[in-house]
Amino acid sequence: MSDAPSPPESAPDASDARPQGPATAVVTGASGGIGLEIARALARHGFELHLVSRGSARGSAARDAVAAEARDGARVHFHPADLASLADVRRVAGDLADAAPTLDLLVNNAGAYVHERSLTEDGFERTFALNHLSPFLLTHLLHGPLAAAAAPRVVTTSSSAERSGPIDLERAAYGVPYNALRAYGWSKQANVHFARELARRAPHPALRSYSFHPGFVNTNFGSGAGLLSGLVALAQRAFGRTPEQGAATGVWAATQSPAPDPNGAFLVDEAVKTPSAAARDEAVTTALWERSEAWVGLREEERWPRREGAA
Repeated sequence: MSDAPSPPESAPDASDARPQGPATAVVTGASGGIGLEIARALARHGFELHLVSRGSARGSAARDAVAAEARDGARVHFHPADLASLADVRRVAGDLADAAPTLDLLVNNAGAYVHERSLTEDGFERTFALNHLSPFLLTHLLHGPLAAAAAPRVVTTSSSAERSGPIDLERAAYGVPYNALRAYGWSKQANVHFARELARRAPHPALRSYSFHPGFVNTNFGSGAGLLSGLVALAQRAFGRTPEQGAATGVWAATQSPAPDPNGAFLVDEAVKTPSAAARDEAVTTALWERSEAWVGLREEERWPRREGAA
């Protein structure tokens, strides 16, 4: 297998067009940190927003804060969901499809760093479930609203932690033996694989898909007990970017015209960067996609075959 990247073919010219009327976006993990800042920026761009996060109080407060910055009275909605639960992903996807039958932008931002091994109700390691399986399933379930848009985009928050070495798929999914740093890194590498393969497989030929690294950001992400967490928190306060700075590349990926090239790219500091060799391993990309279809229980009609002629 070669380490050389093999980006998907460019989408048709329509992919660079932005919607003429109010555009609609879904942002997950939008109650704080990078997700909230992405939502605020999109509100200033005039998007009608559907915010998804766990916790009604924080989510409602985020909705109100984003609505206060919305341009031209664009509406902002909040949808509570536990995205670590595949059943709840399916439920909220149904709500979103009803509320936004045309979806111009999906920002898969929700994520977690889990210090100790924990399994979801579906039996998956929690970091992998929330950071990879959840956006994988949600994106598939929203294929109808995305396909109804003229130039849909899917932007997924990854991290430079993707350079954690080749993914062991079984260990990533179930966390045995568990290492928090590696589990997080593998889940973020899975985001890069997903974004690249989505660009190939999406039924909509004009869909653009990206993953991005927000940088080392000063948020409470990954907070917890112990010496390591304390050291990370100190480093975040001393050297970390603001959440707004961390969100900038995600906003750029969502709104830049013309759209960044190539489709499926990994973005850092508003530029295309080459991810790790492990993240460009085509065999792993295909295996991860196919295993993820089985893990999330995709029905036959929900599966996306590669488009004929796609790279």
